[in-house]
Amino acid sequence: MSQCLMLYSDGGARGNPGPAAIAFVALNEKGEVVKDDGQFIGIHTNNQAEYRGLLMALKFAKDSKAQDVVCHLDSELVLKQLIGKYAVKNYELQKLWRTVQEQKRFFKKITFISVPREHPQIQRADALLNKTLNEHASKQSTKGVSTPSQTSNVGESNKMFIHVSIRTSNMERSIEFYSKFLGLELQSRREIKRTNAEIAFLQDTAGRGCTLELTFYRNQKNFVQAPYEERVFDHLGFLIFDIEETISSMKNAGVTVTDEPFKLNDETLIAFVEDPDGTLIELIQKNKIL
Repeated sequence: MSQCLMLYSDGGARGNPGPAAIAFVALNEKGEVVKDDGQFIGIHTNNQAEYRGLLMALKFAKDSKAQDVVCHLDSELVLKQLIGKYAVKNYELQKLWRTVQEQKRFFKKITFISVPREHPQIQRADALLNKTLNEHASKQSTKGVSTPSQTSNVGESNKMFIHVSIRTSNMERSIEFYSKFLGLELQSRREIKRTNAEIAFLQDTAGRGCTLELTFYRNQKNFVQAPYEERVFDHLGFLIFDIEETISSMKNAGVTVTDEPFKLNDETLIAFVEDPDGTLIELIQKNKIL
């Protein structure tokens, strides 16, 4: 195997956090592709996936006994964290950053270089990870949604809390919000002719957690949330892997943030935002389990 490898890695998530995949392309000194690969990694943020893509590429370089590796990255944040220009404040990214530092000892020389997303090899890695994500989504869609009768021995009485329902004034907008920012995937939707309504069910792509039911009544004209202190319903809770990154993405999209992230205890950060119809959502980052 070549003593010098040029590594081009990429990582991405659909939902941020959401279903994520990583990929890399390795070239030798002659510019010949010696390896490319992609892998599904579960629910992660974009930045976590970028780090994990780099780590997969470095593992290949280490296994190949390469002595000199040049790592090409299109993520400005990850690159500047690795070269010391940016501090690593997020708990999960700190762990991944340390893991990258530990890999340096396996090589005589390691270099990190910024490249644009349009670079041909980054595009190749991006195509690999998107193919991986599409294949995973296809597998998930063939599995369908589990029902209580399909679950086995859930307590002595075989009972389980399976979904919560909220109303929406715009079904497409709400589906996009909960998919893009909170990693939920549309499982099914159907018309309810009797009440001139439509319902949609969304859930975590890995089938974890409660199902969210969105209900759109076409005859409902008045859609105004009461002041928070007067509401009967309080909020929805979502576990988030990177609360700062999620809040930043939401702000850029004009989402209302009612409470900035704050420390609840030594292991938990929380923040509150509103969905497009004003439903309050609590974002929770538990560092200990990440």
